[in-house]
Amino acid sequence: MFRTRFLFALIPLLYVAGSACSVECGSTPAKEVNLDQWSTRSLLSPDQRWKFLSVGPHSTEKKAPLYIQNTETSKKWLIGWIERNGTVFWSGDSKSLFLRDEYAADDTKIRVFDLTGPAPRELKGLDDTIRPVILTHIPLNHSTLWLKYPHVCFAANDSSTIVLDADAPFAPDK
Repeated sequence: MFRTRFLFALIPLLYVAGSACSVECGSTPAKEVNLDQWSTRSLLSPDQRWKFLSVGPHSTEKKAPLYIQNTETSKKWLIGWIERNGTVFWSGDSKSLFLRDEYAADDTKIRVFDLTGPAPRELKGLDDTIRPVILTHIPLNHSTLWLKYPHVCFAANDSSTIVLDADAPFAPDK
């Protein structure tokens, strides 16, 4: 089974093997909220300037809208939907929001939002950058059974770096 650790400085990409997540992430884990398509949840940023909201579905679409709200102005931005489940947490400095979207039983997408400006801005292409790096470690004539990120955090004292474990077991192609 393939399992490794990646450090991502949201633009440059660094690969680091190891398993000391608590040291890389700092001693205090971020408060996180588990999401599902049926529940309404919220999570304030550490500086209380922003609020993440997940609103359970009120229609037959069976997906919950996700928002980031400025608590000073009450303005909120729709940032997408959750159709199954996921996890969300803030960086310690409130500059970033991490969303792990487990949209399928065998796949997970990660999204990060920058909150340093007047409105949330998604850092596009992060998931598309990480996947090919992980897949380069899958042997020829093999495929991943699933791809999940069971442990994720912002690096200690650096909200521009994400530390994650990739769980991507593989099997021979048929």
